Amino acid sequence: MKFFLIFSFVTLFAHPLNLTKMTLDLNNSSLYMRFAIFNVFTAFKTEEFNKTKTTEYVLNHIKIDNCQIIPKKIFIKNEVIVENYFDIKCNDIYNIKFNLFFDFDKTQQGLLKIISKGGEKVLVFSPIKTEYKLKEYQNQFLLFLKEGILHILEGIDHIFFLIMLIISVLLKHLKLKISLIEIIKIATAFTLSHSITLSLSMLNIITPPERLIEVLIAMTILFVAMNNFYRWISKEWQMAFVFGFIHGFGFANALREMNVDISNFIQVVLGFNSGVEVGQLMIISILTPLLFLLKSDNFLKYISIFTMILSSLWIIDRVFALHFMPF
Repeated sequence: MKFFLIFSFVTLFAHPLNLTKMTLDLNNSSLYMRFAIFNVFTAFKTEEFNKTKTTEYVLNHIKIDNCQIIPKKIFIKNEVIVENYFDIKCNDIYNIKFNLFFDFDKTQQGLLKIISKGGEKVLVFSPIKTEYKLKEYQNQFLLFLKEGILHILEGIDHIFFLIMLIISVLLKHLKLKISLIEIIKIATAFTLSHSITLSLSMLNIITPPERLIEVLIAMTILFVAMNNFYRWISKEWQMAFVFGFIHGFGFANALREMNVDISNFIQVVLGFNSGVEVGQLMIISILTPLLFLLKSDNFLKYISIFTMILSSLWIIDRVFALHFMPF
Protein backbone atom coordinates (compact mmCIF):
# COMPACT_ATOMS: atom_id res chain seq x y z
CA MET A 1 0.00 0.00 0.00
CA LYS A 2 2.77 2.46 0.93
CA PHE A 3 4.70 1.64 -2.24
CA PHE A 4 1.59 2.36 -4.30
CA LEU A 5 1.11 5.71 -2.59
CA ILE A 6 4.73 6.71 -3.13
CA PHE A 7 4.66 5.72 -6.78
CA SER A 8 1.36 7.47 -7.44
CA PHE A 9 2.47 10.61 -5.67
CA VAL A 10 5.69 10.98 -7.62
CA THR A 11 4.33 10.10 -11.03
CA LEU A 12 1.06 12.03 -10.87
CA PHE A 13 2.14 15.20 -9.15
CA ALA A 14 5.94 15.46 -9.45
CA HIS A 15 5.83 16.62 -5.84
CA PRO A 16 8.57 15.15 -3.60
CA LEU A 17 7.61 13.20 -0.50
CA ASN A 18 9.94 15.26 1.64
CA LEU A 19 8.56 18.70 0.77
CA THR A 20 5.83 20.66 2.56
CA LYS A 21 4.52 23.62 0.58
CA MET A 22 2.89 26.51 2.42
CA THR A 23 1.34 29.84 1.58
CA LEU A 24 0.85 32.43 4.31
CA ASP A 25 -1.46 35.07 2.85
CA LEU A 26 -1.50 38.03 5.23
CA ASN A 27 -3.79 39.97 2.91
CA ASN A 28 -6.53 37.33 3.20
CA SER A 29 -5.64 36.08 6.71
CA SER A 30 -5.09 32.50 5.60
CA LEU A 31 -2.50 29.72 5.79
CA TYR A 32 -2.42 26.82 3.31
CA MET A 33 -0.28 23.69 3.67
CA ARG A 34 0.24 20.76 1.31
CA PHE A 35 2.24 17.62 2.09
CA ALA A 36 2.37 13.88 1.38
CA ILE A 37 0.00 11.65 3.36
CA PHE A 38 2.91 9.18 3.44
CA ASN A 39 4.59 11.48 5.98
CA VAL A 40 1.50 11.38 8.19
CA PHE A 41 1.47 7.59 8.09
CA THR A 42 5.17 7.53 8.96
CA ALA A 43 4.78 10.00 11.83
CA PHE A 44 1.88 8.11 13.41
CA LYS A 45 3.01 4.60 12.36
CA THR A 46 -0.42 3.89 10.91
CA GLU A 47 -2.20 3.83 7.55
CA GLU A 48 -5.44 5.31 8.85
CA PHE A 49 -5.83 9.03 8.30
CA ASN A 50 -7.23 11.04 11.21
CA LYS A 51 -8.07 14.67 10.37
CA THR A 52 -8.10 15.96 13.95
CA LYS A 53 -4.90 14.21 14.94
CA THR A 54 -3.11 15.39 11.79
CA THR A 55 -4.17 19.01 12.26
CA GLU A 56 -3.01 18.97 15.88
CA TYR A 57 0.32 17.48 14.81
CA VAL A 58 0.78 20.23 12.19
CA LEU A 59 -0.05 22.98 14.69
CA ASN A 60 2.55 21.59 17.09
CA HIS A 61 5.23 21.96 14.43
CA ILE A 62 4.63 25.46 13.11
CA LYS A 63 4.76 28.54 15.31
CA ILE A 64 4.19 32.09 14.08
CA ASP A 65 4.77 34.83 16.63
CA ASN A 66 1.79 37.12 17.30
CA CYS A 67 -0.47 34.89 15.19
CA GLN A 68 -3.43 32.75 16.13
CA ILE A 69 -3.75 29.80 13.73
CA ILE A 70 -7.31 28.51 13.49
CA PRO A 71 -8.07 25.17 11.75
CA LYS A 72 -10.53 25.57 8.88
CA LYS A 73 -10.61 22.41 6.78
CA ILE A 74 -8.45 19.44 5.84
CA PHE A 75 -8.89 16.80 3.17
CA ILE A 76 -6.99 14.27 1.07
CA LYS A 77 -6.49 15.00 -2.63
CA ASN A 78 -6.14 12.06 -5.04
CA GLU A 79 -5.38 9.75 -2.10
CA VAL A 80 -1.80 10.96 -1.73
CA ILE A 81 -1.78 14.66 -0.82
CA VAL A 82 -3.02 16.29 2.37
CA GLU A 83 -4.31 19.83 1.95
CA ASN A 84 -4.73 21.75 5.20
CA TYR A 85 -6.37 25.19 5.41
CA PHE A 86 -6.26 27.61 8.34
CA ASP A 87 -7.55 31.06 9.18
CA ILE A 88 -5.05 33.31 10.93
CA LYS A 89 -5.25 36.38 13.12
CA CYS A 90 -1.92 38.20 13.14
CA ASN A 91 -0.36 41.35 14.46
CA ASP A 92 3.27 42.15 13.64
CA ILE A 93 5.00 38.87 12.67
CA TYR A 94 8.62 38.58 13.74
CA ASN A 95 9.54 34.90 14.18
CA ILE A 96 8.39 31.82 12.26
CA LYS A 97 9.38 28.32 13.40
CA PHE A 98 8.71 25.19 11.34
CA ASN A 99 9.89 21.60 11.87
CA LEU A 100 7.13 19.40 10.46
CA PHE A 101 8.36 15.81 9.87
CA PHE A 102 11.97 16.83 10.60
CA ASP A 103 12.15 14.53 13.62
CA PHE A 104 12.08 11.34 11.53
CA ASP A 105 13.35 12.51 8.13
CA LYS A 106 16.43 14.74 7.85
CA THR A 107 15.82 15.32 4.13
CA GLN A 108 12.53 17.12 4.75
CA GLN A 109 12.08 20.73 3.66
CA GLY A 110 9.38 23.32 4.08
CA LEU A 111 8.82 26.05 1.49
CA LEU A 112 6.76 28.97 2.76
CA LYS A 113 5.54 31.77 0.50
CA ILE A 114 4.49 34.87 2.44
CA ILE A 115 2.10 37.25 0.70
CA SER A 116 1.67 40.71 2.19
CA LYS A 117 0.98 44.28 1.09
CA GLY A 118 4.72 44.77 0.75
CA GLY A 119 5.05 41.95 -1.80
CA GLU A 120 6.03 38.30 -1.61
CA LYS A 121 8.95 36.37 -0.18
CA VAL A 122 9.87 32.70 0.07
CA LEU A 123 11.45 31.00 3.09
CA VAL A 124 13.06 27.57 2.96
CA PHE A 125 13.05 25.48 6.15
CA SER A 126 15.20 22.40 6.79
CA PRO A 127 16.36 20.38 9.84
CA ILE A 128 19.32 22.75 10.17
CA LYS A 129 17.24 25.89 9.54
CA THR A 130 13.96 25.75 11.45
CA GLU A 131 13.48 29.41 12.34
CA TYR A 132 13.44 32.76 10.60
CA LYS A 133 13.44 36.23 12.12
CA LEU A 134 11.58 38.01 9.35
CA LYS A 135 13.09 41.44 9.91
CA GLU A 136 16.50 39.90 9.27
CA TYR A 137 15.35 38.36 5.99
CA GLN A 138 13.81 41.23 4.08
CA ASN A 139 16.60 40.93 1.51
CA GLN A 140 15.72 37.94 -0.70
CA PHE A 141 19.20 37.94 -2.27
CA LEU A 142 20.89 37.27 1.08
CA LEU A 143 18.29 34.67 2.00
CA PHE A 144 18.76 32.66 -1.18
CA LEU A 145 22.52 33.18 -1.12
CA LYS A 146 22.51 31.16 2.10
CA GLU A 147 20.08 28.62 0.63
CA GLY A 148 22.30 28.16 -2.43
CA ILE A 149 25.31 27.42 -0.22
CA LEU A 150 23.30 24.93 1.85
CA HIS A 151 21.85 23.33 -1.28
CA ILE A 152 25.23 22.43 -2.73
CA LEU A 153 26.75 21.40 0.62
CA GLU A 154 23.79 19.16 1.48
CA GLY A 155 23.44 17.71 -2.04
CA ILE A 156 25.49 14.50 -1.91
CA ASP A 157 24.80 13.79 -5.57
CA HIS A 158 25.94 17.30 -6.59
CA ILE A 159 29.12 16.87 -4.54
CA PHE A 160 29.97 13.53 -6.16
CA PHE A 161 29.35 15.07 -9.59
CA LEU A 162 31.82 17.82 -8.72
CA ILE A 163 34.36 15.34 -7.30
CA MET A 164 34.29 13.35 -10.54
CA LEU A 165 35.03 16.51 -12.52
CA ILE A 166 37.88 17.41 -10.14
CA ILE A 167 39.36 13.93 -10.55
CA SER A 168 39.04 14.21 -14.32
CA VAL A 169 41.24 17.32 -14.23
CA LEU A 170 43.75 15.82 -11.79
CA LEU A 171 44.19 12.74 -13.99
CA LYS A 172 45.72 15.05 -16.60
CA HIS A 173 48.70 15.49 -14.23
CA LEU A 174 48.62 19.28 -14.31
CA LYS A 175 50.22 21.47 -11.67
CA LEU A 176 48.02 22.35 -8.68
CA LYS A 177 47.59 26.00 -9.69
CA ILE A 178 46.60 25.10 -13.25
CA SER A 179 44.27 22.38 -11.95
CA LEU A 180 42.54 24.85 -9.62
CA ILE A 181 42.00 27.32 -12.46
CA GLU A 182 40.50 24.59 -14.64
CA ILE A 183 38.24 23.37 -11.83
CA ILE A 184 37.00 26.89 -11.04
CA LYS A 185 36.07 27.26 -14.72
CA ILE A 186 34.12 24.01 -14.42
CA ALA A 187 32.26 25.22 -11.32
CA THR A 188 31.40 28.51 -13.01
CA ALA A 189 30.07 26.74 -16.12
CA PHE A 190 27.93 24.53 -13.88
CA THR A 191 26.53 27.54 -11.99
CA LEU A 192 25.77 29.40 -15.23
CA SER A 193 23.63 26.56 -16.58
CA HIS A 194 22.09 26.12 -13.12
CA SER A 195 20.99 29.77 -13.32
CA ILE A 196 19.44 29.31 -16.73
CA THR A 197 17.56 26.22 -15.55
CA LEU A 198 16.19 28.00 -12.51
CA SER A 199 15.05 30.95 -14.62
CA LEU A 200 13.30 28.77 -17.22
CA SER A 201 11.56 26.76 -14.53
CA MET A 202 10.38 29.76 -12.50
CA LEU A 203 8.99 31.34 -15.69
CA ASN A 204 7.13 28.07 -16.42
CA ILE A 205 8.92 27.71 -19.76
CA ILE A 206 10.35 24.25 -18.98
CA THR A 207 8.92 22.16 -16.14
CA PRO A 208 10.06 18.52 -16.37
CA PRO A 209 8.81 15.90 -13.87
CA GLU A 210 10.97 15.80 -10.77
CA ARG A 211 11.30 12.01 -10.78
CA LEU A 212 12.75 12.13 -14.29
CA ILE A 213 15.21 14.83 -13.23
CA GLU A 214 16.42 12.84 -10.21
CA VAL A 215 17.09 9.82 -12.45
CA LEU A 216 18.92 11.97 -15.00
CA ILE A 217 21.07 13.53 -12.25
CA ALA A 218 22.23 10.08 -11.20
CA MET A 219 22.92 9.20 -14.84
CA THR A 220 25.10 12.31 -15.30
CA ILE A 221 27.19 11.27 -12.30
CA LEU A 222 27.63 7.77 -13.74
CA PHE A 223 28.62 9.23 -17.11
CA VAL A 224 31.26 11.57 -15.65
CA ALA A 225 32.71 8.77 -13.50
CA MET A 226 32.96 6.49 -16.55
CA ASN A 227 34.47 9.35 -18.55
CA ASN A 228 37.43 9.28 -16.15
CA PHE A 229 38.28 5.89 -17.70
CA TYR A 230 37.21 6.24 -21.31
CA ARG A 231 37.74 9.96 -21.97
CA TRP A 232 34.79 10.39 -24.31
CA ILE A 233 34.86 14.12 -23.53
CA SER A 234 38.16 15.82 -22.77
CA LYS A 235 36.84 19.28 -21.85
CA GLU A 236 35.28 18.99 -18.42
CA TRP A 237 33.67 22.43 -18.50
CA GLN A 238 31.50 21.27 -21.39
CA MET A 239 30.13 18.38 -19.33
CA ALA A 240 29.60 20.67 -16.35
CA PHE A 241 27.70 23.18 -18.46
CA VAL A 242 25.46 20.64 -20.22
CA PHE A 243 24.74 18.52 -17.14
CA GLY A 244 24.28 21.62 -15.01
CA PHE A 245 20.94 22.19 -16.76
CA ILE A 246 19.73 18.85 -15.40
CA HIS A 247 21.09 19.30 -11.87
CA GLY A 248 19.49 22.72 -11.58
CA PHE A 249 15.96 21.39 -11.91
CA GLY A 250 16.25 19.54 -8.59
CA PHE A 251 15.73 22.77 -6.64
CA ALA A 252 14.09 24.82 -9.37
CA ASN A 253 10.93 22.69 -9.52
CA ALA A 254 10.21 23.36 -5.87
CA LEU A 255 10.68 27.11 -6.27
CA ARG A 256 8.56 27.21 -9.41
CA GLU A 257 5.63 25.57 -7.63
CA MET A 258 5.89 28.18 -4.88
CA ASN A 259 5.08 30.85 -7.52
CA VAL A 260 7.70 33.38 -6.43
CA ASP A 261 6.48 36.64 -7.87
CA ILE A 262 8.38 38.48 -10.61
CA SER A 263 9.45 41.28 -8.26
CA ASN A 264 11.63 38.79 -6.36
CA PHE A 265 12.72 36.88 -9.45
CA ILE A 266 16.14 38.48 -10.00
CA GLN A 267 17.04 38.46 -6.31
CA VAL A 268 16.12 34.77 -5.97
CA VAL A 269 18.00 33.64 -9.09
CA LEU A 270 21.12 35.71 -8.44
CA GLY A 271 21.13 34.96 -4.73
CA PHE A 272 20.63 31.22 -5.01
CA ASN A 273 23.10 30.66 -7.79
CA SER A 274 25.69 32.93 -6.19
CA GLY A 275 25.30 30.71 -3.14
CA VAL A 276 25.79 27.59 -5.28
CA GLU A 277 28.99 29.10 -6.68
CA VAL A 278 30.26 29.98 -3.18
CA GLY A 279 29.42 26.48 -1.95
CA GLN A 280 31.22 24.90 -4.89
CA LEU A 281 34.29 27.05 -4.30
CA MET A 282 34.30 25.91 -0.67
CA ILE A 283 34.26 22.27 -1.77
CA ILE A 284 36.90 22.89 -4.43
CA SER A 285 39.23 24.72 -2.04
CA ILE A 286 39.15 21.77 0.36
CA LEU A 287 39.01 18.73 -1.91
CA THR A 288 41.31 19.77 -4.76
CA PRO A 289 44.49 20.23 -2.67
CA LEU A 290 43.63 17.10 -0.65
CA LEU A 291 43.09 14.91 -3.72
CA PHE A 292 46.17 16.46 -5.36
CA LEU A 293 48.36 15.48 -2.39
CA LEU A 294 46.93 11.97 -2.22
CA LYS A 295 46.63 11.49 -5.93
CA SER A 296 47.74 8.53 -7.91
CA ASP A 297 46.00 7.18 -10.97
CA ASN A 298 44.83 4.11 -9.10
CA PHE A 299 43.56 6.04 -6.06
CA LEU A 300 41.57 8.50 -8.16
CA LYS A 301 40.17 5.71 -10.30
CA TYR A 302 39.12 3.74 -7.21
CA ILE A 303 37.07 6.75 -6.16
CA SER A 304 35.58 6.86 -9.65
CA ILE A 305 34.68 3.14 -9.45
CA PHE A 306 32.99 3.72 -6.08
CA THR A 307 31.04 6.61 -7.61
CA MET A 308 29.98 4.45 -10.55
CA ILE A 309 28.53 1.91 -8.11
CA LEU A 310 26.88 4.61 -6.00
CA SER A 311 25.32 6.38 -9.00
CA SER A 312 24.08 3.04 -10.38
CA LEU A 313 22.32 2.39 -7.07
CA TRP A 314 20.81 5.89 -7.23
CA ILE A 315 19.50 5.16 -10.73
CA ILE A 316 17.85 1.90 -9.66
CA ASP A 317 16.45 3.49 -6.51
CA ARG A 318 15.01 6.50 -8.34
CA VAL A 319 13.68 4.68 -11.43
CA PHE A 320 11.66 2.20 -9.36
CA ALA A 321 10.96 4.54 -6.39
CA LEU A 322 12.38 1.96 -3.98
CA HIS A 323 13.73 4.50 -1.46
CA PHE A 324 16.45 2.18 -0.16
CA MET A 325 19.18 4.80 -0.50
CA PRO A 326 19.65 6.83 2.71
CA PHE A 327 20.66 9.98 0.75
